[in-house]
Amino acid sequence: MHDFKNRVLTLFLLGILLVFILLALIMGNIVHHSVKEKRMEFYTGELSLIEKVLETEKQSAIITNLLKTASKHLKGEIYVLDSDWNVKYTSDGNSPRNMSSFYPNDTQDIGQDLVQKNENGKLYYTLKKKDDSGYIQFAIPEGSAESDERSIWIMMSIGFLVCFIIILYVSIKVIHKIVRPVEEATQTAKELAKGNFKARTYEYFGEDIGELNFSLNVLARNLEKMTKSQEAQHDRLITLIENMGSGLILIDANGYINLVNRAFKELFKEHTDYWTGHLFYEVFPHAAIKDIVKETYLTEKNVRKNTVIPIHIERKHFDVYSAPVLNAKGKLKGIVLVFHDITELKKLEQVRKDFVANVSHELKTPITSLKGFAETLLDGAGENAEFRNKFLTIILNESDRLQALIQDLLDLSKSEQSFQIDAHPINLESLVNETVEILLPKAEKKEISLSVDVIGDTTMDGDPPRLKQIIINLVSNSLTYTPVGGTVSVIVEELEEHVKLVVKDTGIGIKESEIPRIFERFYRVDKARSRNSGGTGLGLAIVKHLVEAHHGTISVQSKPGEGSLFTILFPKKIEN
Repeated sequence: MHDFKNRVLTLFLLGILLVFILLALIMGNIVHHSVKEKRMEFYTGELSLIEKVLETEKQSAIITNLLKTASKHLKGEIYVLDSDWNVKYTSDGNSPRNMSSFYPNDTQDIGQDLVQKNENGKLYYTLKKKDDSGYIQFAIPEGSAESDERSIWIMMSIGFLVCFIIILYVSIKVIHKIVRPVEEATQTAKELAKGNFKARTYEYFGEDIGELNFSLNVLARNLEKMTKSQEAQHDRLITLIENMGSGLILIDANGYINLVNRAFKELFKEHTDYWTGHLFYEVFPHAAIKDIVKETYLTEKNVRKNTVIPIHIERKHFDVYSAPVLNAKGKLKGIVLVFHDITELKKLEQVRKDFVANVSHELKTPITSLKGFAETLLDGAGENAEFRNKFLTIILNESDRLQALIQDLLDLSKSEQSFQIDAHPINLESLVNETVEILLPKAEKKEISLSVDVIGDTTMDGDPPRLKQIIINLVSNSLTYTPVGGTVSVIVEELEEHVKLVVKDTGIGIKESEIPRIFERFYRVDKARSRNSGGTGLGLAIVKHLVEAHHGTISVQSKPGEGSLFTILFPKKIEN
């Protein structure tokens, strides 16, 4: 901007300088002619006075003195000539001589006017006498005649210089005052062009240029407001996209990926940072997704498919929704892909199917037995006391099994419906001892060592019947899967903020691949052993729900042939 200011100032000063030069030339010409005319008038008047004196005075001595006095006054030489240009009298007293060489070529033009002629470095002014009897001539050095003009020129030059300096100073101030707002406005405009909408310029109120700066500031404020609004909308959109539970990918009309959200990276466990700016078919590792995108490009219609995609060692189910993005004219601008992970839904669906199948099977078995033995008794077997008692015993056992299954189903249903437990302070040690006493006969029957160890104060908030149900299921489960001569240990330990319940056995153990499923309904590690012992396959599922109802956690550690260890952490205090 300083260049602009300097250019304006330079052009302005050049214009002023040009005006001064033209003015000087014009005034110089005027001054030159004016001085010359004034000088001619002055010399004409002086020589006319001398002429009048000569008309009345005839004595040579007096005339010579007069010419000397006039010569000193006029600072030049005075000659009185006859009609033939012979010198009659001189102011310097020199001998007479002929001055014909100093008169004009055309003597007829002299008349009564003063004629100037420059010869030998002198200016000669010649006045013809009125009676035509001769001439009066005045000669001065050329430099003396020009000294007056030189003095005037010096004064004019000084005046011009002073005026130029004043004009220069005023011009700098005026131009600075005019250009500065323009510079500030230009600088602000550049900042706005760079995207800095906080830039402002000083507003010069009461001046025309101030309207420009005011308008520029209004524009900057509006742009800043619009930008903040757009940034807020953009931030909200990015926050929504990044925090949505579904994976999302944006692809432009040419097939280049513009955006991949965080959920997609987490779902597919892919390093997608380099995907942006690449073609989708170059980076997508899954052919199924490529096919969905291609179909959307070809049809420009919504495409929705359920697909199974292998991710590392897992196979996940996804509901993939692909939709074209069209502008106001219906032209394709891009594609948005949304990925819903429905793996858990598929698992739940499978669990539901398994549950229905298991319930049907578990109910069908005792009912079939009841029906079969009842029909056998009706067909005449009841007449034999031995067969009758045997069949009735089987019917009773199957009825008990059916009753236990129905009771477990009811308990499981209640525990899954977020029922409220009646929690109050209890001593878990006492509850464990009471429960173990109930199961001692079963342990003694299999010659299993059943022990209880208590460490610290085990007072906690809990619902005694529900806690008793947890202990019975865990200990009974350990007794079922522990071979004859094994051991089952129940450990109750006080921690800082929890009470820990551990049930440890030396049973058959559980494979690592089966551990995540042992809390599923009707899942059995050893189906034959569990069914023969009267188990329904719902015990651990009930335990898990009851532990969670107490705000606790349950974990399992197990190896085949080495036994299992179930650990439950109960909080000492349960918040209402």
